[in-house]
Amino acid sequence: MLSDNRRHFVELLAPAKNLNCGIAAVDSGADAVYIGGPSFSARVNAGNSIEDIASLCSYAHRFRAKVHVALNTILSDQEIREAEKLIWQLYDAGADALIIQDLGLLELDLPPVELHASTQQENSSPPKIRFLEEAGFSQVVLARELSIDQIREISSSADRIRLEFFVHGALCASVSGRCYVSQCVTGRSANRGECAQLCRVPMSLRTASGEYLARNRYLLSLRDLNHTSNLEELLDAGIRSFKIEGRLKDEGYVRNVTAWYRSQLDQIFERRQEYVRSSFGRTECSFVPDVSKSFNRGFTEYCLHGAHSNFANFDSPKFVGQQVAEVTGCRGNRITVRLMPESELHNGDKCNYFAGGELKGFRISTAKGNTLEIFQIPADLKPGVKLYRNKDAEFERDVSRNGASRRTLALYLEFTETLNGFVLSGRDETGAAATVELKETSLEKAKDPAGQLENIKTRLLRLGGTYFYPADLVMNCSYGWFIPVSRLNSLRHELLEKLVLQNDAPVRKPVLKPAGAGMHEIPAEERRGGYQLNVYNSLSEKFYKEHGCSTPGTAYESEKRKKAVLMYCRQCLRYCFGMCEKYNLKRQPEPLELMIGTRVFRLEFDCRRCMMMVIDRD
Repeated sequence: MLSDNRRHFVELLAPAKNLNCGIAAVDSGADAVYIGGPSFSARVNAGNSIEDIASLCSYAHRFRAKVHVALNTILSDQEIREAEKLIWQLYDAGADALIIQDLGLLELDLPPVELHASTQQENSSPPKIRFLEEAGFSQVVLARELSIDQIREISSSADRIRLEFFVHGALCASVSGRCYVSQCVTGRSANRGECAQLCRVPMSLRTASGEYLARNRYLLSLRDLNHTSNLEELLDAGIRSFKIEGRLKDEGYVRNVTAWYRSQLDQIFERRQEYVRSSFGRTECSFVPDVSKSFNRGFTEYCLHGAHSNFANFDSPKFVGQQVAEVTGCRGNRITVRLMPESELHNGDKCNYFAGGELKGFRISTAKGNTLEIFQIPADLKPGVKLYRNKDAEFERDVSRNGASRRTLALYLEFTETLNGFVLSGRDETGAAATVELKETSLEKAKDPAGQLENIKTRLLRLGGTYFYPADLVMNCSYGWFIPVSRLNSLRHELLEKLVLQNDAPVRKPVLKPAGAGMHEIPAEERRGGYQLNVYNSLSEKFYKEHGCSTPGTAYESEKRKKAVLMYCRQCLRYCFGMCEKYNLKRQPEPLELMIGTRVFRLEFDCRRCMMMVIDRD
């Protein structure tokens, strides 16, 4: 086995909408969970009480899993003082880390809790990551848009800071933290946790001369991220925290996707001993994880290998599902289908189909082979129409069942005869250990000594209903002494109670300390200031001035700018419609306009960086 200084501890980080989702994530194998606090989270509808966060921390810490709390909005002057009080409450509740965007928080009196730099800070360059490390961050969530080469470059220049990267889930069309379309159109700020998700609505694309290239298509609704096939490459590039997106998803989604990535990483760890999971426990699932069966908009690996593609699903922002059949006939309330190879349909499944460019669907009442019965056959469902299943009823029942995933710790027991009776010692895989004593001044020999030893073993190994499983039991007894069952049960219960008390206690580790004001400067690209620094309070302004930016400016939310860049996108519509001079030239480039509802936006293109900008015309 490799020594600790040659091993890399790796974290699978899962989302939690609430306490129940958090427990499901831990049970399904997460090494850490991230959850929104009572306020100031970038998902305004995913807030949680201090009491629930404390309960989640207590549960997660049993397995040495961590809880990261998201406080990743930009804050007003009043809010930042409220956030200071909240941070201390979260620390006292057992939170292991805070995910933050607003650098004004670094000017406060904070507890010794880990600080993680939210992806809202656009963490995409070695200078930015080094700056965050010097400022006191322990972990940084890298930008989703990075290529594997860029990740390697950042990793080679980072010292102590851990690199976190999204591997699954929804993608924002814009660079995170640099999207102002929602604020511009609706007054709801993405940086304040209130994104209206306008990238998921139908829009149109036209040339400046008035020619429509697309009408009412989902041009910026990106497919979901899926890096299943890239996990080992990301490990070798320096990623140490693998993040699943989805703080608004339900328990079934969290359980399935977490269990999937747990199994994928564990397979790598079996081959590569230098990589070790950062928490403890064994996860058992009563279902076979399959990410294709949980909500997704189709999958992409995005920009990881520098591929140029249409990252969006122009047809729908919804969960279309997997193609499972093709309609061959309709009669009454019965549909006959030709099933895809290795596909079958079940009672209660839901199917989608496209008709006239619109996604529609129905629920199957009864499925018998290639015959489906539904309540009423839609008029536009005809032979030849392809069916996509977006709800596998049997799978959802399995994944949503109580106890669908269960996590337990290995427990090593030793039962020893002493001069005064017996001692039961236990040590679990986290290192928690306890000893309890059974005093017996007069011992009675059992009529069946061998049978009695087996009975003692059986009683001591009864760990059902606990979060332990028996890994080993060593018996150090000279004889099969008679011990009442009630005494053995009490001995076992007392030992387990002691171990539980140890495991539920928060485990605090040293964190990086800020290097001090003025000792490090913000990267050159941010030193010029501007609304894209998202400065929304006086402490954030103070921080930037102390670190090399004399005129940081104010956030877009404070003052609307005319003709402002509202989005920076790797989704390039010039490329998608054959106007890319470098990769996909089918027609000559010309000025393009994007229409969202009645609003018209101008598009500009930075081909050197392969970036499309959405610009407010007003």
